[in-house]
Amino acid sequence: MRRLVLAILLVGYAGLFVQFPTIGRLREFEPLDARGRQAESAIEEGRFVDALPIVRELARQHESDPVVAYWLAEVHRGLGQHEEEARAWQHVLDLTGSPEFACPSLPEAYARAGDQARALDAYEHCASAAVDDPERWLDLGTAYAAAHRDRDAAAAFDKSRLLDDSNPRLPAALDEAAAAGGPR
Repeated sequence: MRRLVLAILLVGYAGLFVQFPTIGRLREFEPLDARGRQAESAIEEGRFVDALPIVRELARQHESDPVVAYWLAEVHRGLGQHEEEARAWQHVLDLTGSPEFACPSLPEAYARAGDQARALDAYEHCASAAVDDPERWLDLGTAYAAAHRDRDAAAAFDKSRLLDDSNPRLPAALDEAAAAGGPR
């Protein structure tokens, strides 16, 4: 009898400590919790004005969550707030450490915000981080062409062409790139 009581107490004690961490994990932020689902739905439906306060609240509560940072960037893009969009994309890049999630959106946001120097830096960063991605080199070449850095543009286009010469966006000549009016 004593062993049975001891076994029950031991199982109950173990159950307490096994359950509490699980309960705590359920209370942690999940990207698709109720507020997150509201934000995501509003973004998908193009209701950026409705999404903004929700996403800002989530961003304050979960500043290190890359999903929330991504949502914030998307909302700012939808509202035409390009400086804020660029800051949010930079935050996504800082959080993930990978340009894969922020390219080409980050340099495009800087370009829309009128900060061509930072846009060009971001295009360079994106291309150097994804050396086998012909799209990143094409974007960089187009940005160089818009900045009248013809030699750099030609080198970036050549790199893109080496990786994939079938891209219809790839200019036949540098003059064609300059006529395109800069990065996409």
